[in-house]
Amino acid sequence: MSFTRQLVEKNRDLWEACYQHPFVQELGRGSLPVETFKFYLLQDYLYLFSYAKVFALAALKSDDEELLTRFTGIQFEILSKEMAMHRAYMTGFGISKDDMAQVQPALFNKTYTAYMLSVGETGGLPEIMAAVLPCAVTYADFAARLRAAFAHNLAENPYRDWIAAYVSEDYINLVDWLRALTDKLAGKHAAVAGRMESIFRDSLEFEYLFWDMAYTGRLSIVPAPI
Repeated sequence: MSFTRQLVEKNRDLWEACYQHPFVQELGRGSLPVETFKFYLLQDYLYLFSYAKVFALAALKSDDEELLTRFTGIQFEILSKEMAMHRAYMTGFGISKDDMAQVQPALFNKTYTAYMLSVGETGGLPEIMAAVLPCAVTYADFAARLRAAFAHNLAENPYRDWIAAYVSEDYINLVDWLRALTDKLAGKHAAVAGRMESIFRDSLEFEYLFWDMAYTGRLSIVPAPI
């Protein structure tokens, strides 16, 4: 079993908790409230800027020309294609440019991205890959499972384009490349494999918290004043 498959299996409890989260399941059924999805879109919009910066740190720490080129390309894909999908969604759901400009990151959003950036600044490529992998791989896995589970009403699902984006050939190819690179790095740097496992678990926990934050619409752990 590859290193990345071992990571998933060792964290199967948390992995499935993420997939079974009401946000994910309601998104698959098409029953997720629009305002909830809009909150998620705006938070994910901010998240992707930081996610791209983590790949910039990976590029910075790459001595290999192929890796440097690929990481730079991933940044471009995030900031162009993926962000374009978010902007189109936001326009379709009535989110204005002013809304995008004024949105503030929720606490768990800030904490998650700060964690990944810290790993990127203090660690090497093995640690960076462990930090970014949960987001990439869970989206591919969950989108594929949602498409299969709710195929009967996918055509009427207002979130079908979200699902389609993360089962696209381009996205699956990216995820496969990230997994293969992580496996290679884990084999080459066995001394940090334990650290990679810990970082992977941390990022996966943050994924759960991000879904939960999006579902509850909470910007902070402190309740809003009545």
